[in-house]
Amino acid sequence: MSKAQKTRETLYDLQSEEGFISHVCNNPKILAEDHDVIDSLTAERKGLAEALYDLASQGEPLTDEALRVHGCSDRERDLFGKLAPITPPVSSRKLVVALREVAARREVATAASQAFSDATEGGSPALEPIEALEAATSRSRAILQGRSLSGGVSHIGELSELVEDIAWRAQNPNQIKGVPFGFHKLEGLIDGLQASKLYLLGARPSVGKTALAGDMVVNLARQGVGSIFFSCEMSDLQLKQRLLATLSGVNPTKSLSGALLKSELNDLRQGIATMKDWPVWIDDTDRINIDLLRSRARKAVSKDGVGCIIVDYIQLIKGVEPKSKMSKREEVGEVSGALKALSKELGVPVVALAQLRRTGNAYNSSSGATEIPKPNLESLKESGDLEQDADCVILLHRDMSKNASEACAIVAKNRSGACGEVSLSFANDTTSFSESPLVTT
Repeated sequence: MSKAQKTRETLYDLQSEEGFISHVCNNPKILAEDHDVIDSLTAERKGLAEALYDLASQGEPLTDEALRVHGCSDRERDLFGKLAPITPPVSSRKLVVALREVAARREVATAASQAFSDATEGGSPALEPIEALEAATSRSRAILQGRSLSGGVSHIGELSELVEDIAWRAQNPNQIKGVPFGFHKLEGLIDGLQASKLYLLGARPSVGKTALAGDMVVNLARQGVGSIFFSCEMSDLQLKQRLLATLSGVNPTKSLSGALLKSELNDLRQGIATMKDWPVWIDDTDRINIDLLRSRARKAVSKDGVGCIIVDYIQLIKGVEPKSKMSKREEVGEVSGALKALSKELGVPVVALAQLRRTGNAYNSSSGATEIPKPNLESLKESGDLEQDADCVILLHRDMSKNASEACAIVAKNRSGACGEVSLSFANDTTSFSESPLVTT
C-alpha cells in the first residue's frame, strides 16, 4: 500500500460513510439529531445525504424517481440503489462517533500542515517560531471547541426519545432495556447495562471485583457484545487465564501446574477455540492516563464495534494534570468525570471498578461470631466524586472469615430504579460468581 493510500484510509472512512447513508435511507430522521455529520462526508455521499434529508423534511418518499426530480446525479442515485436495501450491522450512533473522529483527524492534519507551512514557508520571511506556535495553538483550540459533543441544549418539547422509551416498555413488559450481562436478578434491579451510563463496581481487596467483571465480559461475549477491558492491575495473560477458567470450568491453578485430566485438557482446548473469536480487547497498560484511555476507547467503539468499556480499577488511572498539582481525591474526581463524559459521548456503558477501604470495624453477631460489616457508599475511597458521577453503584461483599463462597451485590445507588441486594455464590476454583435469591429494599 502506498503512503498516499494509507493516508487516505486514515483520513476517510468510506465504510462508515456508506453504513451511515444506509441508516439514513431507512430512517432519515436520524439526520435531525446528527445533521452536522453530513459535513464530514465525502462529496458524493454528502450530496445524497442532503437530498435524502430534504425529501424527508418535505414528506416526500425516498425513491430513485424522487431523487431524480430533486436533481441528484446518476452516481448519487446509483449509490442510493446500492445502499438503501442494506441494514448495517453497526448502529447509526457508533457510525456517527466514527465519522466525527475521522473528521477531527482531518482537521488536525490540516492544522498540522498549516503549522509546518507557517514555520518554513509562511511569508517572507517565515513566521517567527513563537508566532507560528501561537497560530498552531489557536487552530488547535478552534478544533477542540468545534468538536460536536454528546448532550447539549434541547427544548422540553422534543419528546420523541421519551415516547419511544415508553412505547418500547409497554410492548416489552418485564423486560430489561439495557444489555444483559449474565446475572438476571441484578439485571432486573438496574435494567441491564444502559448506554451512556457510568457503573461503579466497588469492593474491598481480594473480594472478587475483577472476577465479577470477568464474568460480565464472558457473558457479554457469548451474546456477541464486544468489550474492551482496561486492566491496570493484571497483565493481559493473567486476565485471559481468568476468563478461560470461567469459560471452561477448569481451575486456573491446575492449568498453571500442568496437572490436568484428559477431560480438563479438552475443556481448555474448547474454551480457547471459543475465546479466540470473541469481540474482546484487553489493554494492560500500567497506570494508563485518562486521555490515552479515552483515545483507545473511542477507537474500539468506532472501529471494532465495542459495546461496553470496563476499567479495572479507577484509582489506578492517572489524570491529565501532573500528580504533584493534584490531591488523590482530585485526580480520581477528574478520572471519574472523564469516564462519565466518555460513556455519554460514545453511547456505551462504562463499568469502572473501584477499591473500597480494606475493612470495616468487625463486630460480634447475635450468634457470637465475628462478622465484617457490609460496605456502603461511605466505603468508597475518595468517595465524593465517584458517587456523584456514577449513575449506578454496585458494592460487592464477601465475608471470607465467615463463608468465602457466600457473597452479595449491593445496589447502593441507582438512577434507573430501585436499590437492593442480590445474593451471589463464589466458586473459588474457577474465580467466578453465580446468583441466589433476590432481596429488595
